Amino acid sequence: MRRYHKSFWANFKLSLIFSSLFGIIFLMVGVFFISGFAFFFISDFRLLRLLSLIPVFAGAFAGAYICGKYRRSKGMLSGIVCGIIIYVFISAAGIITAGRPAHIGKLLLLAIAGAIGGVAGVNSKRPKKHTL
Repeated sequence: MRRYHKSFWANFKLSLIFSSLFGIIFLMVGVFFISGFAFFFISDFRLLRLLSLIPVFAGAFAGAYICGKYRRSKGMLSGIVCGIIIYVFISAAGIITAGRPAHIGKLLLLAIAGAIGGVAGVNSKRPKKHTL
């Protein structure tokens, strides 16, 4: 007889930590590519402020999408919480490097991107090897 075992996605805290870490890694890779693009191709640095929001949005979306896809419930709530966790990380990095936290507008952007990603993840196809 097969045993019933829950995945760690059933645990709300563990799934949020894992998906937020995934979003942070995705954000850092995006920042790496955007900074390389800006170094080689952008001469007007006024565009850089707008361009820097792309990896922030993509990181929050990706982390919340993974959380929503594997948790399969409460996508908007878990996405917003994932966005808040990523904001805390960005603010901590800002305090360490620049001496000031991230602006509150970035929290709003991360929460919206997380909510969109969580809803999109819940409404996506089920993963193949998903046990819950």
